[in-house]
Amino acid sequence: MQFNSFTFLVFFATFYVIYVSCSHKWQNRLLLLASYIFYGAWDYRFMLLICLTTIVNYFLGNQIGRAYSDGARKKILLTSVVFNLGVLGFFKYYNFFTDVLADILLGLGWGDHSFSLQIILPIGISFYTFQILSYTIDIYRKQISPTDSFLDFALFVAFFPQLCAGPIMRATNLMPQITSHRTFSPVLLKTSCFLFLFGLFEKTVVADNLSVLVDSIYNSGAPDGFSVLLATYAFAIQIFADFDGYSNMAKGLAGVMGFTLVTNFDAPYFSENPSQFWNRWHISLSSWLRDYLYIPLGGNRGGMLKTARNLFTTMILGGLWHGASWMFIYWGAFHGILLAVYLPLNKKLACFPPWLRKLMFFHLICFGWMLFKAHNPVQFNGLLHSIFFNFQFPFQPQHLILLKQVLFYSAVPVLYQYLQYRKSAETPIAEWPLMSRSAVYVFLFYMIVIFGFSEAQSFIYFKF
Repeated sequence: MQFNSFTFLVFFATFYVIYVSCSHKWQNRLLLLASYIFYGAWDYRFMLLICLTTIVNYFLGNQIGRAYSDGARKKILLTSVVFNLGVLGFFKYYNFFTDVLADILLGLGWGDHSFSLQIILPIGISFYTFQILSYTIDIYRKQISPTDSFLDFALFVAFFPQLCAGPIMRATNLMPQITSHRTFSPVLLKTSCFLFLFGLFEKTVVADNLSVLVDSIYNSGAPDGFSVLLATYAFAIQIFADFDGYSNMAKGLAGVMGFTLVTNFDAPYFSENPSQFWNRWHISLSSWLRDYLYIPLGGNRGGMLKTARNLFTTMILGGLWHGASWMFIYWGAFHGILLAVYLPLNKKLACFPPWLRKLMFFHLICFGWMLFKAHNPVQFNGLLHSIFFNFQFPFQPQHLILLKQVLFYSAVPVLYQYLQYRKSAETPIAEWPLMSRSAVYVFLFYMIVIFGFSEAQSFIYFKF
């Protein structure tokens, strides 16, 4: 059941009519039931895993809160970390690491072995695992107290608007909203409805149409360099619109129920350096990695070399979080190198105008997206070879068609990012006159009707 499907719209409309008529206590119970129905619609077996994970971590969280000594608290926390990462590792990385082991054994001449299992990757497991870990770690750090209500904790884990692809919510933010009475302010309702509509536009009109273009070029036998370049720009917009679209729809759905989710994107392509980019892109993950990995590793303490080491380690693991693939590891390593290299260069680059710094860094981001999108090093090398050695002049008629498509589908998200950047606001049109806002709503609606895909396409980050 996807946000961009008719089935979900019927499901949510039915649920919402009942939800708004319930008391706070029964709203939470209904939300928990709806979350499990929503999640179980993908595969009922996923419910068993998330239920087991919830039970174990509810118990461990309470044990950490009741432990009298730091040593006991640390042991219980270690149990939580090992359990959660062990479950995530088995479902997400088992086949990857056993395939690596098999390749090593084959290279050593010890025979051709296969240890692979037919494992189904539960949707959203990376997101709710990190969300749960923030809960037990924050209890250990005495930043929060464990909740007494198992059902409230279960809702924290399974809250369906952000369950499958974030944003990753921390207990310090979401638990108080679960336990407190929620109000439905007109401003929140207005903003939430717009966020859902705009997110639906980003996914069905921008991301899904650009996906067809990008795949047709990246997966072709020998694309020319100009086509690869256009497809790479298109993928930069596609992955942003796809993930930002999900985040906006999640915020919109949560908002009409009285919840406020954290912002996950903040005009990332207007960044001048990698530090700015990771403060603007997938903010809930990058801040999680900063607070629970980078800083415990030492952060920026201990000099530039140790800082670079900590940045590189964090980004390698951040890349691996995205999936069990060497290409994600290379992508993470690339961004780790960027963060380390920019440390001494930031002041020297200040002599360039801001627009040039943004343009330079955007192309570095796009290079990273080639790593992210390519299936393997062979395909990646072929794409680079096309750009550098198969760049056709003069441009062919098909290039003009591709360029028009990229510009058509990219125009609105780029313009909207620019408005967000200039206004420093998530919804910059919120203060526009009613007639202007209404025109935007009508435009988005008809774009979805005319250019949106008739069948729901999966979100990119559902694979992670």
